[in-house]
Amino acid sequence: MSRSARTTAQRYPERVTYDRDDVYAILDEALTVHVGFNTDLGPVVIPTLHMRVGDQLLLHGSAFGRFITTAAAGAPLCVTATLIDGVILGRASSHHSAAYRSVMIFGQAEPVEDVQERADALAQVVESVIPGRLSGPYAARRPSVEEAKYTACLTMAIEEFSMKVRAGFARDEPKDDEVESWAGWIPLDTVAGMPVPDAITGDRFPAPAYDSAIHRFRQDH
Repeated sequence: MSRSARTTAQRYPERVTYDRDDVYAILDEALTVHVGFNTDLGPVVIPTLHMRVGDQLLLHGSAFGRFITTAAAGAPLCVTATLIDGVILGRASSHHSAAYRSVMIFGQAEPVEDVQERADALAQVVESVIPGRLSGPYAARRPSVEEAKYTACLTMAIEEFSMKVRAGFARDEPKDDEVESWAGWIPLDTVAGMPVPDAITGDRFPAPAYDSAIHRFRQDH
């Protein structure tokens, strides 16, 4: 992907890449994205679950909500995904930072009009979050066509994008070398906890393992 005016970094351009495979890796690992758009009342940013299908981003939400109705009308969108890998500590407080990987995508989205296709797309989102949830023993019920009538799906081409990565240590200045304070970075990781059954499920069914989903949250960086 060649850079555009919107994807050209003003600060620390050396941290930016336009490599599609790297961008896709972040989108696939991130559990949520944030979608920004303008409305008559001003700018709005909302979080939503997502998934990537090839070169398309799949977004979903209430068919009657402000996000879906605005995006489906062709409004420009800015979609971001951010993974925080740790906090960076310097000897000077002004040099503290975060280790992160972030993606920014610009474009417009198109609604999935066919309700059966929409139901299938919603199932894909569930499987993207928890692989295996809709297959095998004790699988959850798949989305119905009726449910797809009030839960909308949008597809957005991944065409104009950039990725920014911050890693390593703080950029301390020579004048702070003698400051008697620890400096380095502290890794952070999202870890899946033990499943907690609801009142109806109780101990009637075994707790799900979903190893592939848990592994998603345990990747080392």
